[in-house]
Amino acid sequence: MYTPTVIGVDPGIVHTGIVSLEFEPDDRRLTVAHRVIDGLDATAAHAAITDMVGRPSLSTLDIFIEEYRPRSGFGVNQPMMVANAEFKSELGGTLRPNTGVTKVVSRELMELCHVWSFSTTTHHQDLRSAARIALLGMMLEPALNKVLYTYATDNIDGRDWNVQAN
Repeated sequence: MYTPTVIGVDPGIVHTGIVSLEFEPDDRRLTVAHRVIDGLDATAAHAAITDMVGRPSLSTLDIFIEEYRPRSGFGVNQPMMVANAEFKSELGGTLRPNTGVTKVVSRELMELCHVWSFSTTTHHQDLRSAARIALLGMMLEPALNKVLYTYATDNIDGRDWNVQAN
């Protein structure tokens, strides 16, 4: 069966949050990992992801990056807009807007996936945002949606998965 590794990235001026969800449906195993890097450093994000997943190439990963959209009166618009392009290019991921994501990706789903609480703290809940964008990306991609659905329904129906969260 399909065994995806899904990465969520929330670029930020102070911290960039990165969350990895590695699903192994045949073995009912989920491995969750996270990293926080300082600032808008796409190269450091690339290095953190390769370290997390233990692979030098990101081409086999499903990477979703929270897309920044300009807001009037914010001085961070320009660096964040540049970061959109840099992270997309460096990671080969898909930019996803986060509009309405807290209504679509519920706290309950995040808790079920072990991405609500983390041992590392960040400036603006960057890890939760990275996890949310990863789960949203999964919901919007049919093959990934099926894996997420299987994980959720297995857990709801009492077929627990072995979850390792670092």
